[in-house]
This record gives sequence, C-alpha cells and structure tokens, in this order.
Amino acid sequence: MTKLQIISRLWSSIYDLLLLTKGTGKKPLEDIERDLDVLEMHCRKYVDEDDFELIENGGGT
Repeated sequence: MTKLQIISRLWSSIYDLLLLTKGTGKKPLEDIERDLDVLEMHCRKYVDEDDFELIENGGGT
C-alpha cells in the first residue's frame, strides 16, 4: 500500500468515526477498528524510512 493509499484510507476512517459519533454511521466500531489496525500494519514499513519529500521541500514547517 502506498503512502497516498494509506492517507486516503485514514481519511475514510476519520469520516466513518465522525458519522458514528453523530449517530448516522452505518459502519460498526469494530469494523473501523479493524480497518485502522490494518492501516497501522501498512504504515510500519515506513517507520525507519527517511521522508525524502520533506527533505526535498526544505524542511516542512
């Protein structure tokens, strides 16, 4: 899974959580938690990787 795919799925999970808190969500909390666990697993391969995009853009802050 690419970084862009991870970001996209994270936003999807954020909206699922927002809908759940408003009482209009159709996705159960257990499914959202499972999705987040899968995303966390996919993020692990980037933990020790330098962020070249940040370096190339001169810092990031």
